[in-house]
Amino acid sequence: MPGYLPFAGALALPAFVCDNCGFWQRHFAAPPSCPMCLDARHVVPQDGWRFRDVAEAQASFPCHWEEVEAGVWKFWNEPVTGIGPSAYLIVTPDGNMGFEGCPVFSEAALDHIASLGGMKVLSASHPHSYGALPQLQDRFDPELCLPAADFTWSAALQVSWPYDDVLEPLPGLVLHRTAGHFDGHAVLHDRARGIVFCGDALKFELNPQNPREALTISAHKAFVRGVPLTQAELTRYRAVFAALDFHQTWTPFEQAANVGRAEVLALIDAMLAGRPHAYPVPVAELRSGS
Repeated sequence: MPGYLPFAGALALPAFVCDNCGFWQRHFAAPPSCPMCLDARHVVPQDGWRFRDVAEAQASFPCHWEEVEAGVWKFWNEPVTGIGPSAYLIVTPDGNMGFEGCPVFSEAALDHIASLGGMKVLSASHPHSYGALPQLQDRFDPELCLPAADFTWSAALQVSWPYDDVLEPLPGLVLHRTAGHFDGHAVLHDRARGIVFCGDALKFELNPQNPREALTISAHKAFVRGVPLTQAELTRYRAVFAALDFHQTWTPFEQAANVGRAEVLALIDAMLAGRPHAYPVPVAELRSGS
């Protein structure tokens, strides 16, 4: 049950965020290095690591929020360093679910979440977008649902509801593990709204005149390094997306309102038809079948 911590000592340590990637660690002092930066999907900082505590991060990175769909709130930091993902709060009659974490939540942002009913369940697609999940866990004590395959990245958190491949923590909100980008990478399907929160399974380039219209789609093993997914990883992606009914696809950065199941499957099928690549493919091209 939430709040049951057999060993809570680690969670009593102060939290620090990496200025290069936004990954949070709990440590007795500023950490000596960042495991996320040292991972092959990222790069180390050119001038050495800098870590900020919660107060410094809040002072440096203003937090903003907006209701982007009825009952769906987006939280983000601007300006910000590091990866800079957004967080989402989905309001439901059965309780609210948080998905992804922005780099840091202001006290006002946390108070706003409280005014909406708090947070019953919390999850994220993968460690690149864990962001300030420790703040949400400290404030709201939600059930934290993460794939067992990414457990090694959760040292700053207390996982209360691990899962293997599929989990429906609240009615109509279903987590599906895709693997690929990370072994535990997962997407969240909001059945009622027809939205898939796809994490880093996909990447979009948006129309500058219409920030919810995707012009291109791509899929990568590592975005920063431009590493493609393998055929087996793409095949698993396809199996997950093919089973879901959705007409919008949102990453931790973009809300692509014009991309749904048909366009995503067209991209994956095109990639499966040839050698692996990480190139952006125009949405218009996927729709025309060319």
